[in-house]
Amino acid sequence: MNSSMIGKIEKARRYTQEPERIRILTLAARFHGSNDDYALTFEEERWHCVCHSFAQFGSCAHIMAAQRLLAPMLPEAGHYERTAWALDPGSSMIGKLEKARRYAAEPERFALARLDATFHGSNDDHALTVRDGQWRCACSFFGQVDACAHVLAAQRLLAPMLPASARYGSVALAATT
Repeated sequence: MNSSMIGKIEKARRYTQEPERIRILTLAARFHGSNDDYALTFEEERWHCVCHSFAQFGSCAHIMAAQRLLAPMLPEAGHYERTAWALDPGSSMIGKLEKARRYAAEPERFALARLDATFHGSNDDHALTVRDGQWRCACSFFGQVDACAHVLAAQRLLAPMLPASARYGSVALAATT
């Protein structure tokens, strides 16, 4: 492992203490619910889920769990408090909140397929993406070795939600060989 990579790993460790450095722009994920799998998206600062609760109310336990899991990385419009309910969920809200709390305690239910984000690094902002389990970062170091502090930090923060090919170990090992 080269010495500059050791420095990037240490920087990534520090970055993981500040998840708000990542600002999610768009994402696509599969949420493993209690009864079925559901496709979730966050685009143009709006959430969407294919479940019947979302169709009826404009939000659901799957989205509320994702909002809890990703809260420090979401723009303000993506937070639960900004949810515009299509209908007043009334007393069913209590059940949805409880289900979302349980789901958020199991982040492996949330499987990220695509992510577009901005990483606020020490010196600049960098575009960060995941597509088909492959990371990309716009920083110059990533262009040299296919790994950087920004990707390593994001991998650690999002680990249970990432496909195996996009997790820390698979990329870090590839970068050091």
